[in-house]
Amino acid sequence: MKRRISFLLALIVFLGACSKEPQNELLDKATQKAEAQDAFFRVKDFIWKGLNQYYLWQEQVGDLSDTRFERSLTYTNATSEKYVHFLRKFNSPEGLFHYLRHSDDRFSFIVRDIDELENNFQGISLSTGMDYALARTGAGDIVGFVRYVLPNSDAYKQGVKRGDFFLSVDGEKLSPTNYQRLLINQNPSLTFGFCQIANGQLVPTLSKTLSQLPLQEDPILLHKTLQRNGKKIGYLVYNSFVSKYDKELNEVFSQFKADGVSDLVLDLRYNSGGSVQTAIYLASMIRGTNTNEVFVKQTSNPKMLNYWKRAYNFENNISGTPIHSLDLPKVYIITSKHTASASELIINGLKPYLQVVQIGDKTVGKNLASVTLKDKTPGSKWAMQPIVLRSENASGFGAYESGLVPDFHIVEKAENLGTLGDENEPLLAKAMELITSMPQQEASLRGRFRRAAYRLSMDEFDHCRSLSPTLNRMYIDNPTE
Repeated sequence: MKRRISFLLALIVFLGACSKEPQNELLDKATQKAEAQDAFFRVKDFIWKGLNQYYLWQEQVGDLSDTRFERSLTYTNATSEKYVHFLRKFNSPEGLFHYLRHSDDRFSFIVRDIDELENNFQGISLSTGMDYALARTGAGDIVGFVRYVLPNSDAYKQGVKRGDFFLSVDGEKLSPTNYQRLLINQNPSLTFGFCQIANGQLVPTLSKTLSQLPLQEDPILLHKTLQRNGKKIGYLVYNSFVSKYDKELNEVFSQFKADGVSDLVLDLRYNSGGSVQTAIYLASMIRGTNTNEVFVKQTSNPKMLNYWKRAYNFENNISGTPIHSLDLPKVYIITSKHTASASELIINGLKPYLQVVQIGDKTVGKNLASVTLKDKTPGSKWAMQPIVLRSENASGFGAYESGLVPDFHIVEKAENLGTLGDENEPLLAKAMELITSMPQQEASLRGRFRRAAYRLSMDEFDHCRSLSPTLNRMYIDNPTE
C-alpha cells in the first residue's frame, strides 16, 4: 500500500513538474499565432496591461477592468480568444490607446520612438534656436513672432531676436493650412521671410536661412538681480523643469542670496512643466527646507495606492548638495496660457505657506502627473506616457482643471513684447510696481506709443511647442526601470 501511495505521489510531482512547460509552450504558440494575425499584437498587449495597472482612470474605463475578458488578470493573455479578438479590432497601437483613454484625459499620449521622447524630457530637440508663436492679424494674415532665442544657436548667431516677425517659410507664405507643415519638419534648414510692421501693414524685409540642429535648451534662460527703491529683486526666467539642470538652478539661488535678494519674480510664462522632483527643489529654494512640511499630495487609482509616495515634502539637498533657500514670505510669479503642470504645481504647492502673487494670464489647468512606460519587447521603441496621479497641495486643494487665475491679468501682446529682463517689459514692470510701490510710467507710455505706431492687432493662436509630445508635462520617476 505504501509503495502504491509513493508511486502516486511521485506521479503527481512528475506531472506537476512537466505541466509548466506545456503551458508555457501553449502561451508561446498562442502569442506567435496572434502575432501572425496582428503584427502589433505585443505592442497592444503592452498598452492594455500598462493602462490596466497604472492608469489613473482604470476603474472608470470598462474595457480596462481586471475581469473584462476572463475571470481574472492571470488569464488575460494570448490564450484568451476574447482578449486577442479585442486587441485585433484596432488597426494600430495608437487606435487602441486613444480608445482606452478616459474622456476627461487631455494629456496622456503614446510614441513610437522612446529615444525622441527621452531627449525631449532633457530639453533636446531639432531646432533653429527660435522659440516662436503664431498670430492672426485683423486682415487674416498668419504671422510668426519670436518669443526668445537660444544662446549659441544658429538663430542667435544670425542676429534673430525677441520681437522679430516672419511671414513665410521656404518661400511659402504662412496660412492656416500650411504653417504646421512648413515649421514642424526634419529639414536641415529653414528659410524665414522676416517682416516689420509699418502703418498697420506687414512689410517684408529680409530672408534668413537657419540651420535646424539638435539643441539642448538650458531651461534657465535668464537670471539677474534688479535694484529699485532700496529693494534687491531676483528675476528668473525658467522655461522647463529639467532634472539635468537642478544644481545649476540651485547656484542661481546661491547668487540671489549672495546679492541680498529680498524679493523674487519667477517668470514661468513659457514653462509647460517637467519633473515633479525638480519642482520640489525649486519650491524649497523659494520657501524653505523644512523636510517635515508637505509640498504636494498625490492620489492614484485604487490598485496603486501603496505603490507611489502619497506625499512629497520640501527638500534640503540635491544629491548631497545643500539647497540655497531664500525663505521668502511672498513670491511674484509670471504666467501665461502656456504655463502648465509642474509650473502650476509650484504655484499651488506654495500657497499654503506663503503669499503667491500671480501676474499674467490664466494657466492651462493640469493638476495631473504621468509616468513613462516602455515596451520591453526586444527591438521595440514604443512607449506611452499615461496620467497616473492627481495632485493637491498641503491644504487639500487641487481643483484647478480650468487653470489658475492671476491676481493681475495682463496678456502678453506680440506687438508689444518688450525685452525679457528689462524693467519696462510689461509683465515684469507690473511685478516691479507691486514690489516697490513705484508705478512704471515709462513702460506704460512706451506701450501706448508702440501700439499707436503699429496700429495692427494680433491674436495669438498657436506656438512652436504645440506639437511636442512633452507639452504640458508633469512626470515622476519610472516605476518599471
